Amino acid sequence: MIQTLRRLLGKHRGRDARATHDIRLAVAALMAEVMRMDGRLDPAERAHILHALGQRFALSPQESKDLITRACQACEQALDLHQFTSVVIRHYSTEQRAEIISDLWRIAMADGHADAHEEQLIRRVSELIGISHRQFIAAKLAAEAG
Repeated sequence: MIQTLRRLLGKHRGRDARATHDIRLAVAALMAEVMRMDGRLDPAERAHILHALGQRFALSPQESKDLITRACQACEQALDLHQFTSVVIRHYSTEQRAEIISDLWRIAMADGHADAHEEQLIRRVSELIGISHRQFIAAKLAAEAG
């Protein structure tokens, strides 16, 4: 019986680590998609992603770089955004999801302006993760304010 409990607890711990990994990859993939949306890989946008991931997940700069690399690969293989947004919905409250939208806006604006394609993507992600239009606009204004 003790062995069974240990095995079950070990599986549960593995799932927790995988869930943490999944949410990191999902958020990083959404950020990477915004960076890639205008067809340029702007250094200012990349720097913003590195900073945002480091702060959000307490990652070192190298861990953030590795995560961005994996996120870009995941984006290239993804059929749609659902595989990323569904993870965000499962792990974050509405307020935390709105913070992610603010991060996406900051990334889009890091190069001096938000491209129309970037704005369209952020709007789509907002809808997919259940952010109201009011929250979407508030996140944009917060990002613009700095």
